[in-house]
Amino acid sequence: MAIFDPLRQWAWRRAVALKASVHDLDYFFWEATLRCNLTCRHCGSDCTRDPQMPELPAAQVVDVFRDIAAHHDPARVMVAVTGGEPLVRPDLFSVLGETARLGFPWGMVTNGQLVTEKVVEACVRTAMRTVTVSLDGLETAHDWLRNKPGAYRRTVRALQLFLSARAFGMVEVITCVHDGNVDDLPALYTLLREVGVQGWRLFTIFPKGRALQTGGLVTGGPLLTRVLDFVRDYRQRDPAWPLQYCEEGFLGCEWERTVRDVPHYCGAGITIGGLLCDGSYSACPSLARQWVQGHVSELPFSEAWETRYRNMRDRRWMRNDFCGRCREWGNCQASSLHLWDWEHHRPQVCHWRLLHEREAEK
Repeated sequence: MAIFDPLRQWAWRRAVALKASVHDLDYFFWEATLRCNLTCRHCGSDCTRDPQMPELPAAQVVDVFRDIAAHHDPARVMVAVTGGEPLVRPDLFSVLGETARLGFPWGMVTNGQLVTEKVVEACVRTAMRTVTVSLDGLETAHDWLRNKPGAYRRTVRALQLFLSARAFGMVEVITCVHDGNVDDLPALYTLLREVGVQGWRLFTIFPKGRALQTGGLVTGGPLLTRVLDFVRDYRQRDPAWPLQYCEEGFLGCEWERTVRDVPHYCGAGITIGGLLCDGSYSACPSLARQWVQGHVSELPFSEAWETRYRNMRDRRWMRNDFCGRCREWGNCQASSLHLWDWEHHRPQVCHWRLLHEREAEK
């Protein structure tokens, strides 16, 4: 197992501190909508067909991108379009056409249910660079988690349509792993390689939204170990094919270089900004509302980026409870911000503790 040695740890910590100081925006999430055509059992956002959250009008969304382009090189800021399900928003490609004309590269995360030849044509026309499709196991497991019979077949069809276009830099899959689909991973690996998918990211499910209401979904130590063992073993089979455990939390230095391309790093508010569907500024949409840094009605995003986000860039205030006693604080810094528990002032899930239970108790 590759070891993230002390010298590399020091260099990585210095690099992260420099990134926080410079806070050069290079990734921007646009939460296009909280509407969704599915009611997935693990949805952290509790998305529905008719959510109460209003959507920022297209003209104001474009104004945000114009403001960013005026203060940053748009060619160096990747726009990630998320939801809800982005494709339920009728003016989606109108906004993204303007985004592309401003010079931003963009990609989309979709459940694949609404993908047709016309949708793919619209993605090509508006210069989509990457697409990430959610596929959560083989047919039985995927349809159960997505709470919709036939969802698996539509998702696989969406992958085939995106791949057949041969117009995108990356067509990848993300999979949320839980006890009910972990046994599908080897067969799913074979399927993705056979259809030509260009990358695969594995997540484990954290306690938020509907995931709290469905038993057996939130990650425990044995499941996490199985997932990491799988990623390590299959990365060794073909090191050139992008497979990794995604940014969920610090795992400990002995795992970081084994299951990821780079060590754990939560860039929320440091290199990553975001626009929520109601016009609030945050970073990734998985963050709790307590992380909101302002609203389009209050100030431009560029001003918020320079004058706010301080609680994300200097995280020493988070060093309490078990984090305050942990020897891995310098490498972890309270893990990923979307895991922060505002009520108890500690991470809801500590992946390092799950993997090192005996050491954590000392």
